[in-house]
Amino acid sequence: MPRRAHRLLKNSAEQRLNVLLTGSRGSGKTTLLRQVLLDLRNEGHPAVFVDGKLATDAFSFLGLIRFQLGQAPNLPQVIRERYSQIFTPRPDLGEANVLLDLIDSMKSAQEEVDRTTLLIDGLPSPEVAHALFGRLRDELWQLPFHWIIAVDERERAALMEPPADAFFDRQINLGPMTRQELLSLLENRLPLEDRRGLEDLIEASEGNPRVLLALTRDAFEGGHGVEALLANRAWREEAASRLSRPASMLLAELEAMGSASASDEELLKRLGWTRPRATQVFRELEQAGLVTSREAKGHGGRPRKVYLPHQGDSAG
Repeated sequence: MPRRAHRLLKNSAEQRLNVLLTGSRGSGKTTLLRQVLLDLRNEGHPAVFVDGKLATDAFSFLGLIRFQLGQAPNLPQVIRERYSQIFTPRPDLGEANVLLDLIDSMKSAQEEVDRTTLLIDGLPSPEVAHALFGRLRDELWQLPFHWIIAVDERERAALMEPPADAFFDRQINLGPMTRQELLSLLENRLPLEDRRGLEDLIEASEGNPRVLLALTRDAFEGGHGVEALLANRAWREEAASRLSRPASMLLAELEAMGSASASDEELLKRLGWTRPRATQVFRELEQAGLVTSREAKGHGGRPRKVYLPHQGDSAG
């Protein structure tokens, strides 16, 4: 069963509206963007998906968009070739002028095609977002794009602060999924033969599809069983509440993510912490028996410590 937000977002794209899509972690923003991307491409509309979280600043964000446009399979070859050309900023220009030069080059590169839908999954930071869609709002409006930007609901405030708020024609918030939507999600994703306890998992997920899928995998595929899984989850939350507030905050994020390391940039950004602070609080949770850890390869093959919620006996 399609979510109402899917229909609304697709209609907004067809109307060439700039849309701000918000929702909590795991609410389905990325999945929704990719579904709409597929819909638009199947109907012959130029559309490009961009993982905006890969950028670190305004310049790299716009450069990432340009690179993705150069790779887009449903844009004419001549346009893709233009976007694939390397843009080198002039060192004698200030930051603002470099950005304007890049915007001008993007504008001229696509003057021969219809407006393209950019589906942006995340932004470098709230500060960069406000600068782009506030300070450079008029310049971005002149580009041959319409923008669908998905961000965590915590980042909404930065984009709703004037003058950035005027950039968006429509706001869509992904609230909790309904019981029927969650059931449909499970039927499409997981082969459930034993459905005992499924309603308890749906209730525990609080309408969050990512949380529900993680709970269901642990209960049915991980061999923990529904009752034991939920009892252990409740024990972790209660035990964390007896520790520090940062410990409770970190455990809640870890429950939503499934696993994380102290160097996880998204985790650090959400909590507003440094890596040493995250390491300290992870150690507190591990000493309390609330998380377990394992070694995994990080960037460049370097080992990093990955933490997971403890799934063992809650009595331990």
